[in-house]
Amino acid sequence: MSRRVAVVGSGVAGLTAAYVAHRDGSTVTLYEADDRLGGHADTHQVEGPDGTLAIDTGFIVHNERTYPTLLRMFAELGVATQESEMSMSTRDDATGLEWAGALGAAGLFPTWRNLARPAYLRMLGEIPRFHRAARAVLGDDGDDTTLRDFLDDRRFSAYFARHFMEPVVAAVWSCDPAVALDYPARYLFRFLDHHGMLGVFGSPPWKTVVGGSRSYVARVGALIDDVRLSTKVTSISETADGVELVDGNGDCATYDAVVVATHPDQALSMLADPTPVQRELLSAIPYSANPALLHTDESLLPRARRARASWNFRRVADDRGHVTVTYDLTRLMRLPTATRYLVTLGGEDLVDPSKVIARREYAHPLYTPASVAAQARLGECDTDRIAFAGAYHGWGFHEDGARSGLAAAERLGLRWLRRDEVRASLVEEGALAPVSTPAGLSGGPGFETVASATSSTSERATSSTSERATSSTSERAPVSTPAGLSGGPGFETVASATSSTSERATSST
Repeated sequence: MSRRVAVVGSGVAGLTAAYVAHRDGSTVTLYEADDRLGGHADTHQVEGPDGTLAIDTGFIVHNERTYPTLLRMFAELGVATQESEMSMSTRDDATGLEWAGALGAAGLFPTWRNLARPAYLRMLGEIPRFHRAARAVLGDDGDDTTLRDFLDDRRFSAYFARHFMEPVVAAVWSCDPAVALDYPARYLFRFLDHHGMLGVFGSPPWKTVVGGSRSYVARVGALIDDVRLSTKVTSISETADGVELVDGNGDCATYDAVVVATHPDQALSMLADPTPVQRELLSAIPYSANPALLHTDESLLPRARRARASWNFRRVADDRGHVTVTYDLTRLMRLPTATRYLVTLGGEDLVDPSKVIARREYAHPLYTPASVAAQARLGECDTDRIAFAGAYHGWGFHEDGARSGLAAAERLGLRWLRRDEVRASLVEEGALAPVSTPAGLSGGPGFETVASATSSTSERATSSTSERATSSTSERAPVSTPAGLSGGPGFETVASATSSTSERATSST
């Protein structure tokens, strides 16, 4: 008999868990408090002078090396991708400094003034030294320390911290620069190393989803038996008969297994009778809420056009130490338009209201020594019938959510079957007749041929990538989980933006 599985939350973690449950043959009900599926997979349909465009403001980019779970799902769903243009800039209004990585010498020296900044030239020399020192930390067994202490102990300049390190961390995890230096150094360096950011070479090519991330969201949603939008779950409790869910409409249903794929504080609030461990761990990972504006106001970009990049960090000259991060979506998504469509975090008061297209608010996990310690124990929250998922199980990227959704499904005994395995299972259950292959032919017009044409080859390639990347270690361990972003919108851009180009240029100067 088919198992009844409920998934609460339809971000990438919930969608992955629901997809795996579907592939395992379960009857799946998906609950979502919002009026749309996807969470940070958020595509806007924008009418512009060049026609209708699909523009993402949450999850934007991915790569083949560190997103194996997501890419396996994309391959099975037939989701098309294309290459993205990746680069990063920093603008400091107080000092006038503007520079960009991954854009060659033109980005490092967009104006002659940068050649006359001795501190800036020294900073370029500090970047490869930082990479070497960070790799050394990964090779020893020393105690964890904060990024601030790491930089101080190794005598990196305050200029380096302000104009390189703070922008990288603050933008990756959408946090205040003052908080960025308090991040656990070893945890941060594992992330940077995993994404090829601690060396001259090694950063993987990045891609974006053709037609926006809604493409994969819609395809997963179409497979689910029962999708309940605008339906908030208010209570989850285990009973003798299974797991009982009560929603905001007062409806009650019982399931064999439940995946809770929401933020940890939201998950805790749903549990009717949380255990002490669930209460401790699910309340230990704080989040930061960030308003995001989709707009066309180019004043948020660097003044020097040669310093404009896909990802643009700006420190505003005010008493608050105000910072913004602006993503050039036209550039990132290769949009067929001359208009610059941008999404800015942290700049509501700076964007021309007449140029705002949409407003969103995204929340991202904050990482401290305490939250990282709690993260390592999140598996203790699961039971035999309830499992938890979300990008907070890893670095906060889209792949983290996908991997955690898969891990939660597997914790509940669900299997991510490939197409040939699905058929074999149905044949065994008597729900499908076996396909006979005519004599003399290596294949027939049956299911296996279609599966081979649409799945097997890409899945084998993705599987080998997965093995090289992270699959050999624990699904739950923060060390092994590839990052997203979902962090901030498009924050994966920093991987290409802060490594190879600046180092090559530095070595020549």
